[in-house]
Amino acid sequence: MNATSFRRNILLYKLFVLFNEPLFWGPVLISSLQQLGHMPLPDIYFMESAVMIICVLLDIPSGALADLIGKKKTLIIGRVFLLGSIIGFATMTSPLGAWIGNILWAIGFSFQSGADVSLFYSSLKSNGREKDFKQLEGCAVGSRLLLIAFCSLAVGPLAHIDLRIPSLLSIPFAVIPLVTVCFFQEPTSTQKYDIRAQYRILKEGILYVFKKPEIRWIVGFCTLLTGASKIWFFTYNPYFEAVNIDIRYYGVVFFCLNIVAWLSSHYAYKIEHSLSERLCIIGMVCCVGIPLLIMGLVPIWPMAFLVLFQNIVRGFIRPFRGDFVNRHIDSEHIRTTVLSVQSSTGDLIAIATLSCFGLLSQRVSLLDSLVVLGIIVLILGYASFRKYNKLFP
Repeated sequence: MNATSFRRNILLYKLFVLFNEPLFWGPVLISSLQQLGHMPLPDIYFMESAVMIICVLLDIPSGALADLIGKKKTLIIGRVFLLGSIIGFATMTSPLGAWIGNILWAIGFSFQSGADVSLFYSSLKSNGREKDFKQLEGCAVGSRLLLIAFCSLAVGPLAHIDLRIPSLLSIPFAVIPLVTVCFFQEPTSTQKYDIRAQYRILKEGILYVFKKPEIRWIVGFCTLLTGASKIWFFTYNPYFEAVNIDIRYYGVVFFCLNIVAWLSSHYAYKIEHSLSERLCIIGMVCCVGIPLLIMGLVPIWPMAFLVLFQNIVRGFIRPFRGDFVNRHIDSEHIRTTVLSVQSSTGDLIAIATLSCFGLLSQRVSLLDSLVVLGIIVLILGYASFRKYNKLFP
C-alpha cells in the first residue's frame, strides 16, 4: 500500500469510527424502549439476551468470512444492517418493532465486529506502524465520544418535546460510516468464497484462542467489564428516575460521561505508559465495581454521577483490548476470526448475565441488583488480576 492510500485509510477510519454509534440515542435509549416500544425493563433484559444469541451464532463465521473474502465487504454488509436497525428503532410503535430493530442490530454488529479493528491494524502493520495502533485508535474513539457528548446536550430538550426525535436525528449520520467504508483500500489479498476454506479459517481461529493463554485471559477480563458495563448502562434511565432526575437533564449527564470517556480514550496510550498495564487493570475493575456498590447503597441524585467512572473504562477499554489482542496474534490470515471469537465469547457470557440480572430485577429492587453486580465484579476482577500475574510475572 502506497503512502497516499495509507493516509487515506487512516482518514476514512477516523470518519468511520466518528459516526459509528447513533449520536442522539444513548441518553434516552431505555426510555424509548419502555415508552415507544411499550416494554417493561425485565422484558428489555430478556430481549437483549435473546438477540445476543444471534451475535454468538454469526460473530465467528462472519469473522472467518472477513478473513476469507475481505474485511471491507463484510463491513459494508454490517453497516447496511446497522442502518436498518436505527431506522427500526426510530419508527417502532410496539414490542415487535423493538425486536426487529434489535435483531437487525445483532446481525449488523456481528458482521462489523472485529473487521473494522482488524482492517485498521492490518493497514498499520503493512506500513510498519502497528505500534501506533493504541494512540490512533484511542484518538478516533475519543473524537466520537466527544461528538456524542455535545450531541447529548440537545437530547434532553428534544426528548421532552417528542421522545422519537433523537432516534430520527440519528438516521442521516448513520449513513456516513457506510459511505466511508466503501472507499477503504484492503491492505491484504483476499480469496474467492469457498465454504471449506471458511471452515478451515474458522477452526484455526477458534483453536488459536483456546490454545493461547494470553488471548483467553483478555477474553475473560474484557467480558467481565463489558458485560457488567452493559448491564449497568441499562439501569441508567431507571436509576435516574428513582433518584428524581428530570428527563430534560439526561442529556447533561450524558454530556459529562461522554466527555470523561473521550478523555479516557484520547489519552489511553499515555495513561497506560504512565501507570503500567498492571495498574490499569486494577483501576478498570475498581472503576466498575466500587461505584455500583455505592449507587446501590446510597440512592441519592448526586450518586448518579458515579456512572462517570464506568465511562472511564468505556473510553479506555477498546484501545486497550485492541492493542493487547493484536499484539498477541501471530497469524495475519485469522486475525478477524480471533477478534470475532473474543467478541462472541463475551456475547455468550453476556447472554447469561443479562438473563440472570433480568430475573434478579424481578425479585429484588434495582438498588439491590446494583449491589450484587458490584460485588460480583470485584470478586471476579480480583481473580482475573491474579491470573494476569501468573501469565506475566
